[in-house]
Amino acid sequence: MGRRAEFDVSRRALIALGLLAALPWPAQAAPSSKSAGAKPDAAKSAANPLSQASARFGFDLIAALGKAAPGEANLVASPASIAAAFALLDLGASPKLHAALLKTLGLTGKAADFQALRKSLTPLIAGGKPDSPLTGFGAVYFDRGAEAKPATLAKLKQAGATAETADFTSPATRDAINALVKERTHGLIPSLIDNPLHPGGLVVLNALYFKDEWRKAFDPAHTGEADFHRIDGGAAKVAMMQSGPAPRLARQEGRFVGICMPYRSNNHALVVITTTDKPAALADFAEVADWLTVEGFAETDVSVALPRLTLKAGGDLRPSLDELGLDPAAKAPDALRQFSAKPQKIDEIIQKVALTVDEKGTEAAAATAVTSRSLTEKPVLAFTADKPFLFALRDKESGQTLIAGYVGDASKAQ
Repeated sequence: MGRRAEFDVSRRALIALGLLAALPWPAQAAPSSKSAGAKPDAAKSAANPLSQASARFGFDLIAALGKAAPGEANLVASPASIAAAFALLDLGASPKLHAALLKTLGLTGKAADFQALRKSLTPLIAGGKPDSPLTGFGAVYFDRGAEAKPATLAKLKQAGATAETADFTSPATRDAINALVKERTHGLIPSLIDNPLHPGGLVVLNALYFKDEWRKAFDPAHTGEADFHRIDGGAAKVAMMQSGPAPRLARQEGRFVGICMPYRSNNHALVVITTTDKPAALADFAEVADWLTVEGFAETDVSVALPRLTLKAGGDLRPSLDELGLDPAAKAPDALRQFSAKPQKIDEIIQKVALTVDEKGTEAAAATAVTSRSLTEKPVLAFTADKPFLFALRDKESGQTLIAGYVGDASKAQ
């Protein structure tokens, strides 16, 4: 047996990029019940180029989101769902957008291969195996006025994605996409797209769902209230799950310590990294972001204390992804020239995520939609009176103002 380590996140800052846990590992890297006696470098084979790029992109995305919302204590995103959506987007992208997508995902060197990425993400595009805890769905919807190109439709179907033409002027199309997302995420994401779809545009969609039990479950009887120490020096009471010593992949170096929590399925695990001293800010974890691939982890007897978690997030990730390299290629009128005969520009990149970690295991879902706007579409002025407004009832013939007023609280006018 290896050395024994204490892994306790009740006193330190935590980084948990939960949906990275749902990415399939290379087969040789998955821990198994026969892993006792593994050599210290047994997990190094887990770090292939695509895995390293995904881990780094995940951290960079979380960092960009934290920069955009500096007061947000908890951040969560799905790098895999974005990668799956971008893998489909690439099939109709211009050369400049192709390069920008690679840059944004951190795909350089040997990892700069969208064909290999699409193959690795097949479970998230064409659906997983019937007995897999991970399932996914990929699709591209074209408005009838977009004039989808047949060659690209063939490429999408070859990649395992659904390709459909619909009427974007009808709210029923958006409702149908949202209903599909709800179905594919088992209700964890009841709705993805809130705004009306753009006539003449398209929607690139990905949805993933993951649910599995721990290989060694936490005993609910051992869960108790404990302090979670924040970066600001304060502490908050949380429900802390406790697990006694058991062989797990772990790594400790300097002030950082990481653990790999395996699920019943061999190809999935939750990787959590924290510090052994004072709480760390998100930026402090940059130097160990590659640990999310479990590179350098070795089997060790580890006792674990981990908070029960429920995380939800959602919004337009376009500004953060622009910062990572998507802009300005996404704005070019020929960015999606292989998709449509009509000039298109990427409008929004919407993602919603839900993650629950408890004594039994983990349930997670994510959905991503890349929407486009046809550059031939006439601009529409959006007027929404959802804040105080001034009004007047006019008589056009006399030019008189019959009634004038100001509404400062519409709830008191109903």
